Amino acid sequence: MTGIKFSAADVGKVRRILANDNHEHRLQMLDFAAKDPIYIPRYDISLEAKRELALQRLRRLAHEGFISVMDFEKNPLRVFAAHEIAGMIDGSMGTKMTVQWNLFGGTVIKLGTERHRDLLPKIDDMSSIGCFGLTELGYGNNAIEMETTAYYLPETHEWEIHTPTVKAQKYWITNSAVHAKWCVVFAQTFVAGKDEGIHAILVRIREEDMTPSKGVRIEDMGDKFGCNGVDNGKLFFDHVRVPAQNILNKYSDISRDGKFSSAIPNRRGRFLKVADQLLSGRLAIASLCQGGTKVCLAIAFRYANSRLCVGPKGKSDTPIMVYQLQQKALLPLFAQTVCLNIGLNYCKERWAAASLQQNPADAEEVVRLCCVIKPLVTWNAEKVATTCRERCGGQGYLSVNRFGEFIAFSHAGMTAEGDNSVLMQKVAKELVTLIQKGQIDGKHLPNPKQAQSWDITSLDGLFKLFQLREAGLFQELATAMQSKMGKGKPLFEVWMGEESDTIQAAAKAYGERICFEQTLKVISTVTGGAKDILETLLRLWGLSLVDQYLAWYMTRGLVSQQAAVKVPQHVRDIVAIVGENSLAMSDIMGVDERLLFAPIAGGAGGWEIYNEIDNQGELMEHSQLEKKGFTAHNAYGSSKL
Repeated sequence: MTGIKFSAADVGKVRRILANDNHEHRLQMLDFAAKDPIYIPRYDISLEAKRELALQRLRRLAHEGFISVMDFEKNPLRVFAAHEIAGMIDGSMGTKMTVQWNLFGGTVIKLGTERHRDLLPKIDDMSSIGCFGLTELGYGNNAIEMETTAYYLPETHEWEIHTPTVKAQKYWITNSAVHAKWCVVFAQTFVAGKDEGIHAILVRIREEDMTPSKGVRIEDMGDKFGCNGVDNGKLFFDHVRVPAQNILNKYSDISRDGKFSSAIPNRRGRFLKVADQLLSGRLAIASLCQGGTKVCLAIAFRYANSRLCVGPKGKSDTPIMVYQLQQKALLPLFAQTVCLNIGLNYCKERWAAASLQQNPADAEEVVRLCCVIKPLVTWNAEKVATTCRERCGGQGYLSVNRFGEFIAFSHAGMTAEGDNSVLMQKVAKELVTLIQKGQIDGKHLPNPKQAQSWDITSLDGLFKLFQLREAGLFQELATAMQSKMGKGKPLFEVWMGEESDTIQAAAKAYGERICFEQTLKVISTVTGGAKDILETLLRLWGLSLVDQYLAWYMTRGLVSQQAAVKVPQHVRDIVAIVGENSLAMSDIMGVDERLLFAPIAGGAGGWEIYNEIDNQGELMEHSQLEKKGFTAHNAYGSSKL
């Protein structure tokens, strides 16, 4: 297999493809953060300082207008662009961002009406920080069973919010422990003794002097193994009264004479509507983690190309990226990150079009896209961060080289806005239902009887294999469900107790096929070196997954034994080609080198210079670390890099 040729201009074209939208906004945000010393990472600081630092970093971005709740009505993709850049800089800051503007602000602007819009400017300038009170201690993935109540009081035209049990406490609520004044509280709503389902109600949890509001108890969840700039808390409400107009009333409302009305006829439908912001939340989390993933790869690539180790003559004269071991660990993940990036772009565009009512008929498919891409991206983020940490050796274990923070952040991403594996169950359930109803058929699929004749190294051949794996797994799942339930087994027993492996594999295959297909479509729009870069990376990702799933393909007769034996070598051949160009190619990720902030990313000699002094594992002098160095609009300090 021959090598590839590309220019700096070609790299720029691919970088623009991956960024996809709001290009000037992204560059301005990167440049702003690179020039402000508040964004220099600090490690040996107190929990209080970590939280204040995350807040002040976010406040800078807010005051510069890099994100606005109004973006949801004007330019939704701008929200996700800000999230990806934030993910490159600070996961804690990014987490506070996604709650303030997506979960809290996004819910207010989408579910509220004119009477709530006076809060929107205060969300943008962060004078009113908010949180999202959905999850309860006893109800995470089954939030529709939550216990928090909101009873309508006709005599005063108020809602009374109450936490009836320990399990009903609002749990893991970002921004609540220290900074939030408001909470969108989700509660079982009762009017005249009738349960009208779950609605979202604005509740003041702190007064202007930051003391808890009457009847509100706030508990700090304390130290976590990562993202400690995020102030997660627990909220309890003891018969807290709020004005009736605080219900976010786009779909449901209560009149002055106590009559409840709703545009949505059933309780489950009401819950799905009020929790709708979780969909964009999944894209926001994926964008945050994608930004962090790119930083990990950029750091690891730079170190692997500058760190010299034993060469053919026994001298330390050979960059470790030359080693096949290093290339094989990092480069397939690089290829996967690029293809998932293109898939994520597609999902964001589909969601934005549906959100702006450009294509509302796509709503059900958009839900599936949001549910499948977040797991793929966040699982990849963890795999990339962990692998980069290991392949950078002891240097990778130092906090100052950043992999630890990205490992922890990826784990937060796997759980936030829906547990990854539970989301995959939802995807699989919906697709199996469509198959059983005959709304998805196999007429468009390639003929599996011809599969062994396809060129397994061609993009066309690989795409056909991706299609057949997705279709095959869903057919196997549907058949197993029909067979077992036909023999009298309950749905729950079969779905939750017997078919989880196939459920997860099928949903993952659906997401992987989408990402492969979208990357193919992007490739058809470019030429020259940019096309060569994308084709090579897609081929590497495709072959790597075929290699991973080889047993499945062989046992279904789709890949012959003769072809299967050659797959690992095909992967190694492409890895070698990418390895020769890894440093130049890595620039397609669009990471500003000024924001890498890792000594080992400093190129040849950079990490040596850092270690000429007693650095104590920090980028700044200890005297500059604590809060006095990052008060609002008055940050100081300089990096040792």
